[in-house]
Amino acid sequence: MSEIRRGDLGRRLPVGTRGDEFDRLARDVNRMLDEIERLLKEVRSVGDAVAHDLRTPLTRLRARLERSREQAGTVEEFRDAIDQGLAWIDQTLAMVTAVLRIGEIEHGRRSAGFAAVDLATLVREAAELFEPLAEDGGVSLSVAVAPGLPSVRGDRDLLFEAVANLVDNAVKFTPPGGAVRVGLEPAETGCTIVVEDTGPGIPTEALAMIFRHFYRADQARRTPGNGLGLGLVKAIADMHGFRVEARNVATGGARFTILCPRQDFS
Repeated sequence: MSEIRRGDLGRRLPVGTRGDEFDRLARDVNRMLDEIERLLKEVRSVGDAVAHDLRTPLTRLRARLERSREQAGTVEEFRDAIDQGLAWIDQTLAMVTAVLRIGEIEHGRRSAGFAAVDLATLVREAAELFEPLAEDGGVSLSVAVAPGLPSVRGDRDLLFEAVANLVDNAVKFTPPGGAVRVGLEPAETGCTIVVEDTGPGIPTEALAMIFRHFYRADQARRTPGNGLGLGLVKAIADMHGFRVEARNVATGGARFTILCPRQDFS
């Protein structure tokens, strides 16, 4: 126990074989230590990722400003340098904002404002938002909403953001000539939001990690982003008591689902 007090969270209490209250207490403490150790590792991992992802745009910004100070000879060149610097600052601010939003959502600070949400309308609107982007990329975007599904209780803005993130990813990773399907389907315990694409799919080794903050699979690193989109989706789903899952489909591509259990509004 003294080693644990000094910060060695790899230590565990010995558990006897009698199964009495002391053994049960030791098992409970060990499970608590397992969770604390996991959370601390996640905090360290997120901290490392934040430092890395913030350093890149800031380093570029500093180098560009130094180069412009020495080499820019016209007002137009200075403006170009400022515009590029502003873009990198916006990228950094977007990352910080996303981290803060995830923290806010994970602490459930917005649950007091829950109200009835019509998922059918929400899903259609999220798909419509990305129709121009899909058209520009040569991607077919279709929507299928089953009739008569009940509303859910939640924060409409956050749920819209979660669905929009999934649709955005699907369109982004689907090559020209591919297709994205957005749907709302009945489920045994409620209803399911579905976003399916014909893109490259998700590497098997990444399936268990894609909802972690800042995680980006290899093919995702070739596209803009900071690895926080799916972490935000999971945080929103968890806040509502929903379950978000990802898998590859046999015909190619990825399928993301948000299972929304039936709720009692009484």
